[in-house]
Amino acid sequence: MAYGNLGNAYQSQGGFDKAIEYHGKHLAIAKEVGDRAEEGRAYRGLGNAYQSQGDSAKAIAYHAQCLAMAKEVGDRLGEGRAYANLGTCHMRLIEYVKAVAYFEAQHVMATSLKLAHVQSDAALNMGVSLTLRVRATRQGTATGADQAPGPHSHTSASACLDDRVREAAKWLRAAFDGGHALARLHMAHLTFHAGQEDAALAHLKEHLSWRLQRGRDACAGCGQTRGEDTPMLTCSGCRVARFCSADHQKMASKKAALGGNLLMGRHKDICGVLSKWCEVVKDGLAPDSCNAGLVAFLQR
Repeated sequence: MAYGNLGNAYQSQGGFDKAIEYHGKHLAIAKEVGDRAEEGRAYRGLGNAYQSQGDSAKAIAYHAQCLAMAKEVGDRLGEGRAYANLGTCHMRLIEYVKAVAYFEAQHVMATSLKLAHVQSDAALNMGVSLTLRVRATRQGTATGADQAPGPHSHTSASACLDDRVREAAKWLRAAFDGGHALARLHMAHLTFHAGQEDAALAHLKEHLSWRLQRGRDACAGCGQTRGEDTPMLTCSGCRVARFCSADHQKMASKKAALGGNLLMGRHKDICGVLSKWCEVVKDGLAPDSCNAGLVAFLQR
C-alpha cells in the first residue's frame, strides 16, 4: 500500500515513469502475499499511470485486469471505477461505441447502489461520448462501429443521427440535473454539431455567465466563498477564474500546459473564450457582438 501511495504521489506530480515503477512494486507484493483486493488496486494504479502518460492501449489492459479482480472479490465501487476508466480510454481512442457501453455499465452499477453522484458522472460521460460520436459522424471522421449502420437512403441516415443527438441530450440533461454544470457546455457542442447554432450559442452563453459569476463569488480551486478574510489570486491562465492559494495557481497553469482534461474541455480554449466574454460583459456591449468568436470556439 505504501508503494501504491508513492505511485499516486508521483503521478500527481507528472512523474509517470516513477509512478509505474512504484505501482509495479505494489502489484508484485500483492501477488506475493495473495491479497487479491490490493492486486486489483495495483492494476488500477498502473492503468491510471499509463492513461495519464497517453498510452491508452496499456491502460486498457490494466483496467481490464482491475475490472476482473473487482468482480472476483466483490468490490462494486472498484468495478464502477474500472468501467469509468475503460470508457475514458476508449473515448480517447475514438471508440465511442465501446466507451458508451462501459459508461452505461457504470451507470447501471451506480443506480443499483443508489450512488447519485456516480450516476451523474456516468451520465455526463455518456453524453460527452455520444456528442463526440455525433461530431465525428458530421465531419465524416467516424470509423468502424462508430459509423452510421449502412443506411440505403439519406433519410434513414439522418434519422439515425437524430436518434444519437436525442440520446446524447438525454444523458447531458440528466448530468446537469445531477449537479454537473459542465453538461451545459457539452450541450452547446452537441447542438452546434447537430446544426442548431442558435441553441448552441444560447447554451454556451449560459455556461459562460455561470462561470463568470462563479469566478466572482467563489474560489474555483477550493470552493470557498470570496470575502475579506479569503484573499483571492488571479489564475495565470484566465483572468476570470479565481484561486485562493499558490497551489491552485500551479494546478491551473499545469492543466493549461497539458491541454486540459478531455471531459472538462480544452482549458486554454475555454479560458480564452471566458476572458473575451468577461470583457464584453464588463464593457456593456451586446452579447451578440462576440457571436463569431463563440462559433469559432464551438467549431474546434
